[in-house]
Amino acid sequence: MLTTLLRIPAVEGEQPEDICSNAVGLFCPDNVRTFHGDPGSHVMYISKSFGSIKLELVDPPTQEERVLFAHHIWNSGIQMAEFISQASDETNLKRDKRWDVRGEAVLEVGAGTGIVGIAAALAGAEETFLTDYPSQKILSNLQSNVEGNVPHTMWERREVVVKGHEWGVVTDEFSKAYANHFTRILCADCLWADGEHYGLVQSMVHFLSLKEDVQVWIIAGFHTGRAKIVSFVDITVQAGLEVEAIWERDADGNEREWDRDREDKERNRWFVVTILKRKRNLEVSERERQQRYYASMLMQKSNRHT
Repeated sequence: MLTTLLRIPAVEGEQPEDICSNAVGLFCPDNVRTFHGDPGSHVMYISKSFGSIKLELVDPPTQEERVLFAHHIWNSGIQMAEFISQASDETNLKRDKRWDVRGEAVLEVGAGTGIVGIAAALAGAEETFLTDYPSQKILSNLQSNVEGNVPHTMWERREVVVKGHEWGVVTDEFSKAYANHFTRILCADCLWADGEHYGLVQSMVHFLSLKEDVQVWIIAGFHTGRAKIVSFVDITVQAGLEVEAIWERDADGNEREWDRDREDKERNRWFVVTILKRKRNLEVSERERQQRYYASMLMQKSNRHT
């Protein structure tokens, strides 16, 4: 089970029932904990490929920053980190090469603690940018996790970079400098806020390279709600992306086909795994529709800031 890859230190004064609650999935298989850790503490991620990775959890000072949920580690992030780390291990005969980031320009959106981006950097990405909402507290914690787990030479040479980025805001210097730059975009458990879907998709399309074989990787837990995930997938298609692969997986590694209408009886156990790519050879009418779509997204983003 994914949750066995984490070590959560006991908190002083913690009662036995509190400790057991962190392992609820071991006792009640239908009730898997979807997030881990407490603000201001740390969690150890035990990677099969890279050993122990210590991840500090930010203690957000304001409610606005707290509702970003960057102060937990989520199962979707653990799963993506595992996919990426195992794909780089050539001794693993069962590795899924689709998740190999070696030689890729990688962007993680909604990085939180950085578990996915750190795994990508250690797995051999040519460059890795970890981004999250431009909160000084969140970004400082993210930078600290990068510096604590990635060789100094990598971030000193700016092979690994932490940047603030608000989804849908693509007119700042960072966004303009790295437009159509990244060959892999990573997104783990970022679909819970459906009001941000348009901005998130706009950022993905803006930063995604125009080269062949570029991809966006998304893993999202069904605790988010299946309807929100279905809506997000539909938005990506409207924006000029297409689904290369999509399936469902649980915390134990069991897999099943994607079903837009399935009733979720174990929503904490399951998540959806999606690989997107750019559509090619768009018809003129489809390009015009995309232009109207982008104009609509910009208007929505503008309205939220007025």
